[in-house]
Amino acid sequence: MNMKRTTKVKWGTLKVGIAITFAIAVMFWASLSGGGTSIFESKKKFVCYFKNVNGLVPGSPVWMSGVEVGNVKSVKFVNLSPEKQVELVCRVKSEVWDRMTGSARVQLGTIGFLGDKYVEVIPGTTDGMPIADMEVVMTKDAGSAEAVFAEAQGSLSDVRHTINNIDTLLTRMNRGDGTLGKIVTDDDMYNKMTILLSEITKLTTDLQKNQLRIVESLEKTSDAIGSISTKVDDNTGTIGRLVNDPSLYDNLNNSSASLDSILHKINVAQGNMGMLVNDTALYSEMTDLMARINTLVADIQDNPRKYFKFSVF
Repeated sequence: MNMKRTTKVKWGTLKVGIAITFAIAVMFWASLSGGGTSIFESKKKFVCYFKNVNGLVPGSPVWMSGVEVGNVKSVKFVNLSPEKQVELVCRVKSEVWDRMTGSARVQLGTIGFLGDKYVEVIPGTTDGMPIADMEVVMTKDAGSAEAVFAEAQGSLSDVRHTINNIDTLLTRMNRGDGTLGKIVTDDDMYNKMTILLSEITKLTTDLQKNQLRIVESLEKTSDAIGSISTKVDDNTGTIGRLVNDPSLYDNLNNSSASLDSILHKINVAQGNMGMLVNDTALYSEMTDLMARINTLVADIQDNPRKYFKFSVF
């Protein structure tokens, strides 16, 4: 006779299963609603309205000054006005709540061009009073989500346009179009540029050598000038004596005075030199004498026997 066996589950095993199930449920809930903050941190909530949130979902992060400080608790369509179509309830950490003053504002943002959406809190002034829990925070620009995402799309279009231009430029360069294309594809241009660079390098080397020679020449000239200056200061050599010996100056001064006296006498027709310079009668007599001497010499050359007689015996 077969008897039916009854399977009994121990209460201890059941408690372990219930604890594991509860832990998994808590972890799953935290992953959906906790965002990047701890579920055990104290948080406060505020409300904000947008015309369009463009795919923002509960659990999306809330940022303040680039730091994640909370998350979106709920997203609800309310249709209160054309500019208040969607209601967001956001939670932020209590430690930053003092920045949630009356001048605080919120706006929507996106991570990258096509990334996840987030709510950005623009902190208010610290001299204001913090708002109450679940109070409405004004948006920086009502319905700004569309503008933000449209701007992101515009930026993406600009990037694509720039990439297309770069691609066109590279294509033309590969074909050898334009100056850059010639430089890239023309070996003759490359060879000429290589030769030019070589010549420039040689010229630079020669200039450096010439510069060294000029510097050496200047140094020698400077040394020579220094040596001359030393000799002048030491009363050595002719220049030194000219500069430092007062007797030479006195002699030159006396000679100048004597010469001046002689010239004065000549000018006033005193003495032989003065008569020679100033007396025209003496000049006439000397001119007449020179003429007669020339005549006598010419006659002697033409008639030597008239003046000289030669006899052998």
